[in-house]
Amino acid sequence: MDKQEFMAHMEMVYDTYAIKPESIFMFKLLDFQFDYDDEAKTCTITCPVTDFMHNPAGIVHGGIFTFITDSAMGHLNFRHKDVPYVSLELKTSYFNAAAAGKLTATARYIKDGYKVSFMEAEVKNEEGTLLCRTSGTFYRYDKKK
Repeated sequence: MDKQEFMAHMEMVYDTYAIKPESIFMFKLLDFQFDYDDEAKTCTITCPVTDFMHNPAGIVHGGIFTFITDSAMGHLNFRHKDVPYVSLELKTSYFNAAAAGKLTATARYIKDGYKVSFMEAEVKNEEGTLLCRTSGTFYRYDKKK
């Protein structure tokens, strides 16, 4: 993406983002596409690898991987729960790097509880190679009145 394309993308993101599911600034910036399988209870996010995801070594920054997996797990909760759930703990293990192509993150429940949910998400590349796996613990966030 050249500078002109990047600036056009940034303008579009700024003009269209909203504080609601699937529409926050970072989701639009990274071009997240959300897909749900309600029967299997999964959420899948796909996005292209872009150069602004890269760390100084020229590969996708580990924080981007964790952001994608946290987002997939969070949206799965948002879809199936009656109140928000927030991340209590995340642990990401990295297996392979990516510098280009497309990323696909799929989240699923390991143990779906009322107050606490245990979840897992994996990120794979276009060839299906496992890039990372994140386990997450999520807590029911009942807003105080």
